[in-house]
Amino acid sequence: MLVLGLSNMRDAAAALVSDGRIVAAAEEERFVRQKHVTALPVQAIRYCLREAGVALWDVEAIAVPWKYWQVGRRAWLALTSMMRSPQLFRVKGTRSLERMSREWMELGRLREALTRRVGVGATKPVFLDHHLCHAASSFLVSPFERSAILVVDGASEADTTLMAVGEGNQITVLDRTPLPHSLGQFYGAMTAFLGFRPDQDEYIVMGLASSGEPTFASALRRDIVRLLPRGRFELNVRLLDFHLARAGFFVEELVRLFGPQRRSCEEITQRHRDLAASAQVVLEETLLHLGRHVRTLTQAESLCLAGGVAYNCVANGRLRAELGFKAVYVPPAAGDSGAALGAALWWTARRGEATTRPLLPDAYWGPQFDEATCRIALSQAGLVAESLTDAQLYERVAAELARGRLVFWYQGRMEWGPRALGNRSLLADPRREDMRELINSKVKCREAFRPFAPSVLDDRAQEFFDLPAPSPFMQFTVRVKASAKGILPAVTHVDGTARVQTVTREANPRFYDLLATFGRLTGVPVLLNTSFNVQEPIVCSPDEAVRCFQRTQVEWLVLGNLLVGRSSSPSIPNHAC
Repeated sequence: MLVLGLSNMRDAAAALVSDGRIVAAAEEERFVRQKHVTALPVQAIRYCLREAGVALWDVEAIAVPWKYWQVGRRAWLALTSMMRSPQLFRVKGTRSLERMSREWMELGRLREALTRRVGVGATKPVFLDHHLCHAASSFLVSPFERSAILVVDGASEADTTLMAVGEGNQITVLDRTPLPHSLGQFYGAMTAFLGFRPDQDEYIVMGLASSGEPTFASALRRDIVRLLPRGRFELNVRLLDFHLARAGFFVEELVRLFGPQRRSCEEITQRHRDLAASAQVVLEETLLHLGRHVRTLTQAESLCLAGGVAYNCVANGRLRAELGFKAVYVPPAAGDSGAALGAALWWTARRGEATTRPLLPDAYWGPQFDEATCRIALSQAGLVAESLTDAQLYERVAAELARGRLVFWYQGRMEWGPRALGNRSLLADPRREDMRELINSKVKCREAFRPFAPSVLDDRAQEFFDLPAPSPFMQFTVRVKASAKGILPAVTHVDGTARVQTVTREANPRFYDLLATFGRLTGVPVLLNTSFNVQEPIVCSPDEAVRCFQRTQVEWLVLGNLLVGRSSSPSIPNHAC
């Protein structure tokens, strides 16, 4: 059974599943070059169909992770907001009209839209529960036969959290938290209060939190987020409303509690760091509260996480360390893009068409390009490449990295999810104290307090990190061992932690061999690994890789086995910022 999952919400994406086996998956932003795009994922759908060698009429089911017509609770909340504040009613009403006129109307006419924009023969779509699709995106690709499941995000059709248990190919709902009590919206509102973009920059707040003290946590617990019995919590939206925060409005009482909101252009002060630390601690405490309850309900030994909040790798680390589960699984695409894959998997499971559980040992489900296409991209840019054997390439790149050079590393199929995991990566030597500043000056132009992540050989990770289990998707923060902090300054965060990727030869043989070569040369089989992009989505095609290389000061570009040095290109100033 060939099932196409798609989402036209934020982080639009498509995924194709054949008899329960994943064929392809990609986010639309990588093709249209717009971060977090909300759109019908036409380009991602076309890619998935090409990868499988099929047409739209070959697809037996189209699964969408959103029952768009179930808007009763949202409509009721919007109407009751009129009694609280005309301003809030206007903001909520405007947002609802935007969604109705765009995403929801598009879903209502999805079959016609697909026929018009993708190809003839589109079957009638099926619309599935959003949070169940999130749950499926984690549990159905996890290594567990039975597991507790916790989904936490901004909101589904009417709820903000889901507690469930997964057994075999079945998922049973145990409890839900209704709108407006949302951990995702709480953290998003605090992101806006701190002068960053909600629904986009929450990871920046997570990084900022490590340099602050949770001095405002008691006020947040008292006045904003209250923990209730049986794994419930309550958000005081009269004091902190996500929709008002998105529009830049905050009530006077909140300002009296925490001081004025930060404007995006303002300097970050200690108060802002402390607010970020406080929001992070309250988020973690509430997630632990939820996790304890779902463990009590299920008595399960493992936990599957999904939803946008599952990208908070610091919180994930605490959930794994403190709840007593033997294992915790977070998929590479935990947010709304992952729900597209979850929809395809969940529909397949419900129909009893899955021939096997599609374990997800790696995240390489996107497009790949042959050497001829890479050569054309280089030639059109006037760049000269040196073609090397595998062994020559690893030795040469490892040596350049050890000399403090930066390398754009472009290989194989593109990663699924927001993390660069060794196929669309910028690599550097983690042993250099000045490497973060060097990358920010030459490439990233981002806040100095944000950490960079390490990739390490899976079989040697324990030498450097307090890692209780493999972490192939960079979804957990762990302590850097005391003996390694001085060795790995560029990837050790201010609080002594790191967001680690463990690499096996089975999952990514080329990246593994590069790490191993660097390890033989330096004694440290670890590389700083950040995404191959500059203020844009991660690169997808060789053309995009070449353009990104040209507008930075990165010394080396690797496309497959083709090595391009800065000296072989025109002397171009850094316009990355």
